[in-house]
Amino acid sequence: MASEPVIGKLSVRVVRGHNLVIADPLTHTSDPYVVLCYGSQVKTSVQKKNANPLWNDVLVLPVTNPTKPVKLEVFDEDKFTADDSMGVAEFNVTDTYDAAKLDLKHASDGTRIKTIYPVGTNYLGGESHVSWKNGKVVQDLILKLKNVDSGSVVLQLEWVHVPGVTL
Repeated sequence: MASEPVIGKLSVRVVRGHNLVIADPLTHTSDPYVVLCYGSQVKTSVQKKNANPLWNDVLVLPVTNPTKPVKLEVFDEDKFTADDSMGVAEFNVTDTYDAAKLDLKHASDGTRIKTIYPVGTNYLGGESHVSWKNGKVVQDLILKLKNVDSGSVVLQLEWVHVPGVTL
């Protein structure tokens, strides 16, 4: 079976986590990192003993199907046992992809292309805006983590055109 062609890349800046759960009850800390799954897996650095980590790590995902969601999971790194899940979320590439297909060369910097609102079916912890910034399509997201008592992750998505690919 042939793999699907790459239509673009998604640059995901994992900015920070907020109010993450305490995964190590003995030390009252966590050593969090984020894993993104979209065909392949990529992960951030580990932030030791921090429930409000600042990663600012940029992870790049090749996009083959913009309707397929990106899965995000936060883990607590453990030395002697399996890493603990600290929550999960998903986000869609569709809004960023749709904006990347628009002719925005005459748009002014900071133009808001679309606003996505938090509803019961998504993981948004606030309004998300797809904008035109510095000649690029970007989307800011705050994702509420599921399967845990608390926690959110702040991301910034940026569409990266692949030379030779027309959207």
